[in-house]
Order: sequence, then structure tokens, then C-alpha cells
Amino acid sequence: MAPLPLPRPAITSPHPSKPHEAPAPARTPRPAASLHATLASLSQHGHEGALHDAFALVARAERQSFPGAVGPEVYASLLQCCVTAGSLRLGRQVHAAAVKRGPYYCRNVYVGTKLAVFYARCGALADAERAFCALPEKNAFAWAAVIGLWSRAGLHARALAGFADMFEAGVPADNFVVPSVLKSCAGLGLALAGRAVHCYAWKTGVAECVYVMSSLVDFYGKCGEVENARGVFDAMPERTVVSWNSMLMAYIDNGRIDEAVELFYEMRVEGVLPTRVSVVSLLSASADLEAVDGGRQGHAVAVSSGLEMDVILGSSMINFYCKVGLVEAAEAVFEQMAERDVVTWNLMIAGYLQDGKINKAFDTCRRMLETNLKFDCVTLASIIMACAKSCNMVVGTATHGYAVRNNLESDVTVVCGLIDLYARSGRIEHARRVFNAMGQRDLVMWKVMISAYADCGMSSEALKLLNQMQIEGISPNAACWDPVISAFIRNGQFEDALEIFNGMLLTKTRPNLRTWSLLISGLSQNGMHQEVTNLCCKMQEVEPAPSPAIYSAALLAVKTAGSVHYGKAIHACVVKKGLLLSKSVIQSLLSMYSSFDDRGTMYSLLRLLAEYSK
Repeated sequence: MAPLPLPRPAITSPHPSKPHEAPAPARTPRPAASLHATLASLSQHGHEGALHDAFALVARAERQSFPGAVGPEVYASLLQCCVTAGSLRLGRQVHAAAVKRGPYYCRNVYVGTKLAVFYARCGALADAERAFCALPEKNAFAWAAVIGLWSRAGLHARALAGFADMFEAGVPADNFVVPSVLKSCAGLGLALAGRAVHCYAWKTGVAECVYVMSSLVDFYGKCGEVENARGVFDAMPERTVVSWNSMLMAYIDNGRIDEAVELFYEMRVEGVLPTRVSVVSLLSASADLEAVDGGRQGHAVAVSSGLEMDVILGSSMINFYCKVGLVEAAEAVFEQMAERDVVTWNLMIAGYLQDGKINKAFDTCRRMLETNLKFDCVTLASIIMACAKSCNMVVGTATHGYAVRNNLESDVTVVCGLIDLYARSGRIEHARRVFNAMGQRDLVMWKVMISAYADCGMSSEALKLLNQMQIEGISPNAACWDPVISAFIRNGQFEDALEIFNGMLLTKTRPNLRTWSLLISGLSQNGMHQEVTNLCCKMQEVEPAPSPAIYSAALLAVKTAGSVHYGKAIHACVVKKGLLLSKSVIQSLLSMYSSFDDRGTMYSLLRLLAEYSK
């Protein structure tokens, strides 16, 4: 009988003060029960020294014992040691040794279950599934392992199907399976299915487990049912930090920052310290919603909880303060950080640019290079934007050279920034060369180059590029047509602008608010009132439900032109479309009629506005 292969990694003793000594060889065979108990004790330690000791014990027992003394349960205990240590390689050695020992070992239900659990814990999806399928009897532990693995891997549909198979096989789900199933329900947005799992948990008596209840809070929060999440949270007989964080994330994910801040306060009163993840999440949500008090509370909690100002936490604070316009506070956090990565530097540079501090942005870029960090695409895009705003072509050209030398000149953001930079400085031919150098161009790149020609007054070139875009098989959207129409209107070529607009309609491209506003405003300001009316009629044909903002723009244009007749025609269109219920349209009509001094119509509109405001 071949002994279990002993691994030979260079392993140091877990106790440096005491030299590592292997146990002395026993003269009598170690009983299997005693060996099993020793391995169970070793499996509670996650360090490699304990794993080495476990393998050495089993190898010695196999050499010294009679055949069969080392039973399947010993191999299962070895696998548990590998689970604790997270060693996939050594666990596979145990699996191979069990297979070599024969069917009594490798097909043992206990060993097979441990194999499924081991591979699932190590994230080895295919191996876990094979071990699970090979089981002659699948118990709750094996089901929990594979369902949990599917859920963690984002295979939520497979996890739910596994839960259904488990239910059909008559194996009751325990407090390890239910949280994984709830996670998959949340991942698929299946609120109804999750509620059914909640009911099942109550019927099977696992609903009051703190682990299950925390998962329910998380599930309801992710499905947008914050009140149900709070109901489960309040009903918990005991709460762990996971429970608090789940409720906190439920508030944050649903934009209820004020309640999240209140929960932070409750946590501190209860003596529960929020984790780094929850503080970072609060800072991120506060930045997106520009909730200054929420972000400041997150910063205060991080400081009072003694959380280390690492790269992730520090970057989250800088991002928050920059987004709410408190760049000095962001700068203070930035200077406190002992370690900064590229993301941290990029956030600070972007914050200075947003605040209009171009020189500080340039200085921060210089400091970044001095720390031996390289610029990435985000950094270059920020520098190019700063150069465009400050008309600094020296730095701009140097940045272009840096992009080429570091193979970053193909990034869409960098290319678009360079096109805009050269166009603003009047070097449109340089902008076109950058554009032409790109082998593959997306919609954004075409739009930027077209806009560059339009902004330089080169309406014909903009139109040519628009046509070339279509020849190359790329369908322009309204954002690509708008700069061309705008350029022709600015040049006084109104008939050409209308012709281009009609060509746009022929391509089945739907105009946006800017398209209508450009044409209506441009034509109205040049006395082409009949064309404005025709456009409004066309708008009713093209737009199934015209936006009130479009009609507001049309009314503003007519007011500017001082045309009572065309203003009343648009008023009739508004009534026909049922848009008099729009507050913005009523206010635009009031503004127009006040300029015409039509007091009778104004009074009726004022009464309508008062009725609307009730």
C-alpha cells in the first residue's frame, strides 16, 4: 500500500521561539480514532505549519500501521485541514491519494461530501460539481456547499435550480443554504421568490438565525424594499456587525442617506463599529447624491473608529469632497495619506480641475511623476483637459508625446481630448491627423471630430465628415447631426440647415431637444416665422409624445421674435397635445403673452397655473 505523498514546501515553524520538532515515531500503531481527533484539532488552525503536521502524522501512520488502520474519516479530516488553510494544491493530493486507495475511500459518502465542500470553499467550480455529482447520497452539507459556490460565482439561476432540486430530493434547507438562495434571488431581482424563501425559512424554523435574518435584510434592501428590510432588522433578537452593515447598505443603495447617517449614530450608541466597506459605501453614495452631511458623518466615523487611512478609504474621501466642491478638505485628506496609488492621484487632479485650479492640477501631476508612478489614460485625459482650458499647448504637445511613447494614444478618452485640444488652439489639421491615426473609431470619436469642425466654423467639412461616417457604415445619432446643423445656422445658411435636418429625418434618426431648439431658435431670431410654424407641425408628426421642454423652447423663440400670430399657433399645438398640464409650458406661455401685453390670455393662464399648483 503506497503511503500518502508528503508535500515538500519550505515551511517555517509557526512558533519561531521554539524549534519545530516532528513528533517522535510511535512504536505502536496510532489508533484511527486518536489520529482523527488530532487532525480535527489541527484543522482549527489555518497556518501552513499545522497543515504540514497533519500530513506528517497521516504519512507516518500509513507507514507504521496495519492495512486499513487509516480509514476514510482520516482523509476527510485532512481535507478539512486543507479547507482551513485554503490550500487547493494539497487538497488535490489528498483526493488523489483517496482515489489510489480504492472505491472504499474515494466513494465514501463522508469523504465525498468533504471533497465537494473543499472544492467549493476553494472556488474550484468544475471540481466541486464533479465531486458533488459523484456522491451516491447528497446531504445538506453538500447541497449547501455547491449552492453557496454557485451563488458566490454569480450563477444565480443555477443556485435557485439547485435549491429546487434539493427541495424535490426531500433534503431540508438549513441556515447555510437559505442565505445563499436569498443572495441569488436578490442578484436576479426576484423579490417574489425571495419572499417565498422567507416564508420557507419560517416554516422550517431557521428564520430567527442571525445569519439568515442578516441575509433577509440584505435581500430586501437590494430589491428596494427598505421598509421590509427595516422590519426584519428591528425584529432581530441579536445583531452582529454584519446585520448593521446590511441595514446600512439597504439605506445607502436606495439613496436614503439621511437614514443611513441616523443608523451610523445608532451603531455608535450601541458600541458597534462600522466596517471599512460600510464607510466607503456611505462616502460613495454621498458623493453621487452630493449629500454633504452624510459624507462628513462617514469621515467622522472613520476617524473615531480608528480606521486606517489606506488607499481605498482615502480615495473615497477625496472623491466625496471633490464632488461636493470641498477641494480643500480633499487636499487635507490627500496630504495625510501615507500611501497613494494612481487612482488617488487622478481623483485629486480631477478635483483641482473641477475647481478651476489649473496650476495646482499641473503641480500635482509633476509630484505624481516624482513618486515614480506612471500616468494612465485617466491622468492624461485630465492633463489634456487642463491644457485645453488654459491654452497651454507646450504641455499639451508634451502630453501627446507621452501618450505615444507609452502606447496610450489609442484610448478613446485621450484621443477625444487631443482632438478638442488641437481644435481649440486653431490647429484643426493636427486634430484631423489624430482622428485619422485611429484604426477603429467609435460614435463618440466621430462626434468630437465633427464638433471640432463645427466649432471652427468649417460647416462644409463637418458635413463631409458626417457623410463619410455614414459611408463607412456607422449610423450617426442626433448628437452627431446637431453640431452640423448648429454650424450652418451660425453661418446664416438656414436653408442648408433645414435641408440637413430633413436628411436626418430620412435616416430615421430621432431629433433630440437640442436639435429642435437649435432650429426653432435660429429660425425665429432671423424672422423665419413660417418655417418655425412648419417645424412645430413637423414635430407633432415626428414626435409621438413631444417633450414639454421642446414647446417651451419654441415659445421662447417666438417671444424673442415678437410674433403674436405664430405664438398663438404654437399655443394651439400645446392645447392639442394636452401639454397645458405642464407647469413649464404654462410659464413659457405666460412669459410670451406678457411680452405681447395680452392681459386677457395671461389672466386665464394664471388661473390655470394656480389650479395646477394646488
